[in-house]
Amino acid sequence: MNKEKISLGATQETLLITLWARAVEASQPEPILFDPKAADILAQIDYDFEQFSKAKSSQMIVCLRSQTIDQWVKAFLNNNPAGTVVEIGAGLNTRFERLDNGTLNWFDLDLPDAIAVRRLYLEESDRRHFLSKSALEPDWIDAVKATTSNPPLFIAEGVLVYFSEEQVKMLLTMLADNFPGGFLAFDATSWLAVRYRRRFDAIKHTCAKFQWGIENIKEIEAWDLRYKIEASLYLSDFLPYLRRFSWGDRLLFALMPQLLQMYGIHLVRLGGSPSANVLSITDQS
Repeated sequence: MNKEKISLGATQETLLITLWARAVEASQPEPILFDPKAADILAQIDYDFEQFSKAKSSQMIVCLRSQTIDQWVKAFLNNNPAGTVVEIGAGLNTRFERLDNGTLNWFDLDLPDAIAVRRLYLEESDRRHFLSKSALEPDWIDAVKATTSNPPLFIAEGVLVYFSEEQVKMLLTMLADNFPGGFLAFDATSWLAVRYRRRFDAIKHTCAKFQWGIENIKEIEAWDLRYKIEASLYLSDFLPYLRRFSWGDRLLFALMPQLLQMYGIHLVRLGGSPSANVLSITDQS
């Protein structure tokens, strides 16, 4: 097979980490998720994925995060079979392939170089659209509005940590203004992790820079009265998988259990009134 050498910006290059993490998970004795499409794409890219081989913590966390958000999307679609899902910073995520129910509407939104790479391996359809835009510019809003009158589910997986706090606030405001009652599934880490995570594990092999951290996710509710955190899961909620961390990490967690709260996966409602949809999504987390 002829492999493709691809060109990506510093932050966009991190999409290769998450692709690798999902692709190699199938080799685990008890896989967190199966993503054969990710493995297929990985095999076609000319890139030194071997440099990530020791990044076991990041690899596992990516899969736990992906599986959690997958469950929230499934629950959302159970209530809204023709609902709209928007993946912000889609990279080479293959969530559509994993979750397509045959009736949903899906948008993969990312910067032009990432979408150009995406087009090499994945295809658009009448229900799956690629948006070559910055999430922080409003150009893409009308395209999503044209497909639905109901609040969408937005996903920002492994994305917001690369934004400044001002940009995170800008994005949430844009979503709440245009899609009141919608949801955003995202992950966030503490300021301490932002400060030190760059020094180790998979991210150290790229030039990407972490920018945003938050100590208490409930702080987001103080940004705007429309925001409501509906669900949060931390590393402490995935105890059976902690054995896959290095012995050094496990020792740190035993000595300082608070470290297990430094990284979380969250679901925020962006305005609107609580509904059955909230319970349906959070009950399956």
